[in-house]
Amino acid sequence: ATVKGDVHDIGKNIVGVVLQCNNFEVIDLGVMVPAAKILEKAREVNADLIGLSGLITPSLDEMVHVASEMQRLGFTTPLLIGGATTSKAHTAVKIAPAYEGPVVYVTDASRSVGVASALVSEAQRPSFLETLQADYAQVRARQAGRRPNQRWHDFEALKAMPPPLAPAPAPAPRQPGVHVLAPYPLEGLVPYIDWTPFFMT
Repeated sequence: ATVKGDVHDIGKNIVGVVLQCNNFEVIDLGVMVPAAKILEKAREVNADLIGLSGLITPSLDEMVHVASEMQRLGFTTPLLIGGATTSKAHTAVKIAPAYEGPVVYVTDASRSVGVASALVSEAQRPSFLETLQADYAQVRARQAGRRPNQRWHDFEALKAMPPPLAPAPAPAPRQPGVHVLAPYPLEGLVPYIDWTPFFMT
């Protein structure tokens, strides 16, 4: 499910297709799904895994809420976390401490099959979780060791300081008015295109 407050479902849908292609039965609850509905359905079908997806920042808090509800209701089902705003650090520091069951950050859809297979396998699960807990412990230790690098200043003192740069009037254009560059050959724009994002993708 995509958690309450979030309507993004492309990543969730891809994960569902990938898991189904690998013989997992997937129950897709859709988007904007409240915690109560997710957990009610999980109990109804006796789910082996619960997957949460989210793309926007508020989804991170909602995932912590779902984990807290799982803890309160006595769940032991593994919880999978995924989505653009999620991360291993957030999962280890915020979500995992809220739930005593396994909480696994899944980087992308291609990793979901390996993670799901390990969690439902009695042979693989213990070593997988042991490695996961050690990894999360390292992440939490790194996060705890970070110190804020900003220096705080008194607000009133800052207001009393002169501006660092004196405001200067913008220069007048050489030729005022609207200028139409048409027809303009597209080939002339090619040297100005930054192809780096395309190559990275």
